[in-house]
Amino acid sequence: MKTLLSGILAMFLGAAPLAAQEPVPTVFTSPAASAASAAPAAPAASRSDDRPPAVFAGGAVVRSEGVFATDLIQGVAALPRFRVAPAPALGGWSILSRTSVVETLRTAGIDLAGLRWNGPKTARISRAMRDLVEAEVRDRVTQELQRRYARNGGEIEVRLSRPWRTVQVPDESLDFRLQDLPQAGLQSPVSLKVEVLAAGEPVGSWFQPVQVRHWCEVPVAASALRRGLPLADAETVLERRDVLASRGILRSLPAALQDYELAESLAPGQALSDRSLRLKTVVFRGRRIDARIQAGSLEITTKVEALEDGYPGQSIRVRNPQSKREFRGVVQTEDAVLIPL
Repeated sequence: MKTLLSGILAMFLGAAPLAAQEPVPTVFTSPAASAASAAPAAPAASRSDDRPPAVFAGGAVVRSEGVFATDLIQGVAALPRFRVAPAPALGGWSILSRTSVVETLRTAGIDLAGLRWNGPKTARISRAMRDLVEAEVRDRVTQELQRRYARNGGEIEVRLSRPWRTVQVPDESLDFRLQDLPQAGLQSPVSLKVEVLAAGEPVGSWFQPVQVRHWCEVPVAASALRRGLPLADAETVLERRDVLASRGILRSLPAALQDYELAESLAPGQALSDRSLRLKTVVFRGRRIDARIQAGSLEITTKVEALEDGYPGQSIRVRNPQSKREFRGVVQTEDAVLIPL
């Protein structure tokens, strides 16, 4: 009967028929639980660190100054370039662990604790190397010979007599030293011992034969010059010559030209040598001059006849006109010789 009445009312009022409903159980909540449910929900637990991870490299190529933190670690902002280990010896390598590097930095006051890490736990360290080629060897040998033998001018030119075999050397500044240099001065050809060092550490040494030229502007005869001509009257010009090709070539003329004369005749274009000049003749053959004879503390002066021409410092023959005896005397001035006994 009740169901029929509900249907009639629904037709007139436009409502859905009442459905049978299950009884709703009553829930009793404690005050503390009510407060907890009323509080806003706590956010989900965030990640421990949203920063990108630090990366430890699996290897590094370093120079002689050592291994630095920046060689091995990436992804750490403002990481200082701190030395964490010495460089390995030439031709060798070493292993560094991430733990030891982090501990070294911590001891220095650079704390990387708490970082997330990517990459291997160890790194292989080796030295940076490059090829030592012939052009560099030639240039460095030239520079060293220039420094040693051409300080007063001129230009050293070096050519290797034997091809250079390319070798591996550290990729850094190198110090070249030349051993077994000739004691009597530079000459050509010559065999040199080339020693190479990097930061004071020996890299290697090699024997290398070289051809050397030492180019200088030297005086040469501009025209034919005769023996005995005063140097002040000799016409000379400067030309570029290799002073090692002919020993004794004069690098320059003496300042006091008036005190010298030519000791030999020269063809046009011939370079003057140390044999080409002599002090000007001041004593002439047949001239009467004073002779000072020294015997210990005793000194006697007498007249003698010069039997040869002579210049200061030269030893010439003289004769006593009375006894006809001949002596050798050293020219002192234009009118005196010294005869030591």
